[in-house]
Amino acid sequence: MIAKSLKGKILVFLIFFVGIATGILIGSFYHTRVLGNRSDASDRPERARRDVNYIHDYLDLTTAQRDQVNKILAETGEEFKKLRKQTQPEFEALQKSSQDKIRAVMTEQQRKKYDEFLESRSKRQRRRN
Repeated sequence: MIAKSLKGKILVFLIFFVGIATGILIGSFYHTRVLGNRSDASDRPERARRDVNYIHDYLDLTTAQRDQVNKILAETGEEFKKLRKQTQPEFEALQKSSQDKIRAVMTEQQRKKYDEFLESRSKRQRRRN
């Protein structure tokens, strides 16, 4: 009698646990696959402002400190843009060289698939930017 009761409790617990694990997996999949694709370039400035405001609140910065931090972030952002413009051509050249080397070891059919893969990746990146 006690063994049946214990087995029943274990079975209920296992079903409950599997339900929770399934819910977590589905939620994670939904957030990474569905919601992750919705972030486009127009959402980035809003997300950045939200993140900065979160840091301001988390650190409990005064208004003066917030202004100083915002000024530093704006200046640094401009420096990052300049650096990206300077290094982008070198990065693209290195990337193309790497892709050419990879293509050299592939069959014609593999190269075709590889090119399709690169094109689809490029389209996704253009949508994000």
